[in-house]
Order: sequence, then structure tokens, then C-alpha cells
Amino acid sequence: MAKHSQSAEHRAMPLGWSGNLRRSSTHAKPRPGATAFTLIETLVVVSIIAILLTLLMPSLSNARSQMKTLKCTSNMRNIAFTFQLFNEGETAEGKGDSERLGSGRAYINDFQDSLYRVDEFWSNEGSDQVVMEARNEIMLCPAGTSQLTKKRGFPCGSEAIGPVDEVTVAMNMRLYRAVIQFGNFNLLAPVQATQLRRNISNHPYVPLAIDVDAKVALSKGADPYYIAPPLGEEGGPYATGMYWSPSDRHGGKTNVAFVGGQVLSSKNPQRESWNWAYQADTGN
Repeated sequence: MAKHSQSAEHRAMPLGWSGNLRRSSTHAKPRPGATAFTLIETLVVVSIIAILLTLLMPSLSNARSQMKTLKCTSNMRNIAFTFQLFNEGETAEGKGDSERLGSGRAYINDFQDSLYRVDEFWSNEGSDQVVMEARNEIMLCPAGTSQLTKKRGFPCGSEAIGPVDEVTVAMNMRLYRAVIQFGNFNLLAPVQATQLRRNISNHPYVPLAIDVDAKVALSKGADPYYIAPPLGEEGGPYATGMYWSPSDRHGGKTNVAFVGGQVLSSKNPQRESWNWAYQADTGN
């Protein structure tokens, strides 16, 4: 009779129960908190992540800065290479107004117009205003600005390129306006009287393009499109430093492209033994 009662009891047991009346392990509920993070554990994880981010951010920022410096250096090399073609009259776009000077002569401002593609080099037919992006333009240093706007119908200057205080690359001003003596005075020659000769290529360490700090240039009352340092001369238009405003945006250094194709960086570019004294020709 007892055996019969035990069998009946087994038949009456619901599914999921073993013979010893304990619930099957497949239906066992996990203990509360067995697999969840406690508040303290969560705070520890968040703290570790915050510490790692603090350690990594300077490295990431430094990597971004280095990439921008490399891009600027590459831009400067392209400027120097393009100048060599321009100087030899081998660019597809020609030399603009400089064509009237005949073979072997050119204006540096025509070269600058060709780099920005403004004035007679305008290439955006159907548009009177174009936004230039730093990732595509060699005249924009990515460490200085992300974009500039250019307008049709004007040579390089405040009317053509802006915002003016965002300009990042300047040409050597002594190639744009040479110093001439007039009586007892040293004056800047007119732009149209200052011409480059083809033999400038015989002077490879003449600076061509320089990183410029446009805001500093404007604060001195000068435009940021052309700059040149004082050379210790007494008197004269460059002696005061009014036209000298290099940017040290690359880790405290200024990038400079040269007529010969080189690109060098310096913390004190005006003190380097480069050929800053060279100036464009003012003769016939």
C-alpha cells in the first residue's frame, strides 16, 4: 500500500520537480546580484575609463597637430614646385598679366593669383564666390584655418580673399615690393615696377612662402598676403618690422618654402642664414 501511495505521489508531482521534491536546476532562479555590477564596481570602471581618456587625449591632440603640420609642409612643397613651373612659363594656365613682360619675367602677385585661382585665373565659371576648403587648397594651412572665401573679379587681396584675419600663407614681400633709393630715402618700389627674373632660380635659398599670423599683421596695419623681416638696416620700410608677422603655429615653428623647392621650419626664421636680402628687380 505504501508503494502504491509513493507511485501516486510521483504521478501527482508537477513537471520540473525531481523525485526528492526539489525544483529542477533548469528552473532555478539566480541569486539577486549574482551577475550584476554593484554601484561601487560601476564607479570603479567609470573612473578607470576617465583616467585612460585623460592619458590618451594629449597623445591624440599631438597626433592631430602633427598631421596638420605634415599637410602644411606638403602644401609648401607644392607651392615651391609650382613656382618653378611658373617661373619657366610651363604652367597650363600661363602667367596672367606677366605674359606682357615677355620671356623670363613675371610678377609675384600673378603667381599668387594663380595659386588662389583668382582674377585672370578664375576657374569657377558660373560662380562669383567660392568657399575654399583647407583639405583641398595648398594656400590654406589646416593648422590655421579650415576655409576661406574667394570672390571673382579681383586680384589677391582683401577684396578677393577673406576673411582677411584667417589668411595663413604669405609670399615674401621683397619679391613683391623691392626697396629703392629716392634721394636720401629708402622707399618701397611700385608693384608694377617690381619684377622677378628667371634667374631667381639661381638663388635657391630665397624664401618664397611663409606661414603668416594674419591677426598680428592686421594689428600692425599691414596686409597678411605679403611679409618680410627687418634685416638690421637703419631706416627703410622694412626696418620697423611692420611687415613681419610669421606664425609659429607648428609647435612653435614657422614653415617656409624656398625658390629652390625646399621647405624648412624654424623658431626664428628671420635669424636663419637664408637669403632674406634678395629682392626682385626694379630695372628695365
